[in-house]
Amino acid sequence: MSETAPSAGNDSPHPLAERLWQAEMAALDLYVLYLGERLGLYRELSSGGPATSAELAERAGIAERYAREWLEHQAVAGFLDVENPWAAAGERRYSLPDDHVEVLVDRDDLWFSAHKAIDIVRAARRLPELVEAFRTGGGIPPLPWEPEGRADFNRPRFVNLLGKVWLPSIPEVHERLSGDPPARLADIACGTGWSSIAMAQAYPRITVNGFDLDVAAVERATRNARQAGVADRVTFRAADAADPGFSGRYDLATIFEALHDMSRPVEALRAARSLLDDGGWVLVADELVGEEFAVPAGDRERENYGWSVVSCLPDAMGDPQTAATGAVLRPATMRAYSLEAGFGDVQVLPIETEYWRFYRLIP
Repeated sequence: MSETAPSAGNDSPHPLAERLWQAEMAALDLYVLYLGERLGLYRELSSGGPATSAELAERAGIAERYAREWLEHQAVAGFLDVENPWAAAGERRYSLPDDHVEVLVDRDDLWFSAHKAIDIVRAARRLPELVEAFRTGGGIPPLPWEPEGRADFNRPRFVNLLGKVWLPSIPEVHERLSGDPPARLADIACGTGWSSIAMAQAYPRITVNGFDLDVAAVERATRNARQAGVADRVTFRAADAADPGFSGRYDLATIFEALHDMSRPVEALRAARSLLDDGGWVLVADELVGEEFAVPAGDRERENYGWSVVSCLPDAMGDPQTAATGAVLRPATMRAYSLEAGFGDVQVLPIETEYWRFYRLIP
């Protein structure tokens, strides 16, 4: 157990020590949230209603003593309500507040954030290897999907915004996706497929081919497309989009929040350009970071740098020819990569988001 740092004779704690204490509590909140997400405890409370520790344990298939400690932490931390805090421990009834459902349960809601606990735990698994990578300059091996699988952290953005707000705001793209002949899209680094699915749902005439090198991601994407009812127009391949067999076939190629993770981004952009039919474009969305390095910086910049250090940069460092981009992909770097890949023009699109910047690359 840890407490805030001593004041060393001063009534006020050291500001940095206080900040780290707050960070410790936040990390512990995420670890406990991870357990609730993995064990389905939030979903049980949402669907089944308030519960005592014994009732939740029975419904979720866990031990009562663990359920009790988890529930008490969640009430103290403000994630859950407790109806009768004065009652004996086994008689207290806990509930999930209605306005917490969108954050902790509804995976399609833009406020859904339970995935953050999965992301943090998965990142922590590789920290010992990352220590050695810092010394050698190499990369670290990718994590297997199990035990928890990879979180679909961009799913709400794709489902709610991609086809309903962002693409319709680009007149030329919207017109082509709505018109004849039916447009063909290539979704590069499609992951578990939610971007491809969202585009197909918004534009019922198009066909989408998703490409990703991760076989497990492609398998899940295929299941997601089937469950979403678009498998007749959306297919996925565990293949390299640079394969000559795909050249010249698409009206639009997309790369959503993936270019900065690629060890060879220029080659990836060159491959995307090769996919285009006459008159086609490439649409890239990547992190909304500052135009240049500056201190102080905002929270979004700080978050991107954090993920860059522990995940994005190490993932790319295993390739001897890596560009070593990291998550902080600034517009000048994006333009340089695009021009080197053979594009004639790079446009920053006037799409307002809190996290991504959109680029249209014109051959």
